[in-house]
Amino acid sequence: MLWVGCSDSRVVPEFIVNAKAGDLFVTRNIANIIPPAQANDICTGSVLEYAVLHLNVEHIIICGHTGCGGITTVVDGPPINTKIEEWLQHACKAKQTVEKYGVEFQILNIIKENILLQAQNLLTFDFIEERVTSKELQIHKWLYDMNSGKITCYLENHANWLYLNK
Repeated sequence: MLWVGCSDSRVVPEFIVNAKAGDLFVTRNIANIIPPAQANDICTGSVLEYAVLHLNVEHIIICGHTGCGGITTVVDGPPINTKIEEWLQHACKAKQTVEKYGVEFQILNIIKENILLQAQNLLTFDFIEERVTSKELQIHKWLYDMNSGKITCYLENHANWLYLNK
C-alpha cells in the first residue's frame, strides 16, 4: 500500500491505520500533493513508479487532514516567488473548484476537493491509469480528522464522503 499524505508531523500514517513498520510505503509533502505527470516532479514521480511498478502496490491512499496548513496557505495566498508558492500551485485548482460551484467556502471543503484533485493527478501517470483500468490498483481518497481520529472516505458511486470508522 502506498500512502500519500501531508508532511504535518501530527499526521502519522502508521498510527492512523494501526500499521506496523514496513506495512506502508509512504510519501509525504505539504498538502499531500501529487503534481501531474507533465510537471516532471522527479521526487513524486519516482515514488509512484517504484511503488506501482516495483513494489506492485494494489492500493494508493491519498490522505488529507483537517487543519491543513498547506491548504490554509492556498486560501490566504502563499508568499510570492517562493518554492512554497510554486508547490502549492498544484492545489490551487481545489480552491477554484469550491469557488466555481458555490460550495460553502470553508477550508474543510477545499481540503476535500484537494484530495479529489490529487487523485485525478495520479491518473495522469500512464502506468497508474493502466493499472486502475485493469483493476490491479485502487485509489482511495481519505480525510483524517485530527480532532476525532475519524477517517472519512470519498466513494465515487455515491459522490459523497462517508465515515470509515466510528
